[in-house]
Amino acid sequence: MSKPGDAFRPAYMTGLALCLGLPTLAALLLLTGAIPAGNQPPEGLVQQVGYQLTGLVFLAAAIVFSRPARAFQRLAELPSEGRPAAVWRECLVVASILQVGVLCGLAYWAMVGTHAPRHAWGFLLTTPMLYVALVPRPAHWAKASEG
Repeated sequence: MSKPGDAFRPAYMTGLALCLGLPTLAALLLLTGAIPAGNQPPEGLVQQVGYQLTGLVFLAAAIVFSRPARAFQRLAELPSEGRPAAVWRECLVVASILQVGVLCGLAYWAMVGTHAPRHAWGFLLTTPMLYVALVPRPAHWAKASEG
């Protein structure tokens, strides 16, 4: 007997793999020196840019946070054979939106990598953490698909 959410597990895991894989790739780029560390001190204009990048990550998280209610409603309206594909699309869209953290981390590294590497690494780590925290688990998708 299958557990609730088994049909939706591959979609969730694919999104999670994307949110783990791209930050890992970005980390490899930083560690190998393929993207050189910037040497500007994190003050003044550079600090303001850092705040803007943080705001972009928060905006992405807010967008992802607001999506499940509408996604659940649309899911219940679909025929049962189309529901796994809809969850697949939703998980990939959410994973794509959250990649803004990776881009912000790379940008911040290129600006201030030698002075504040922990901030750039923090941006990279937000992507998988936000996915795990904000995307409904497969069992929630299964419950929503039942109506």
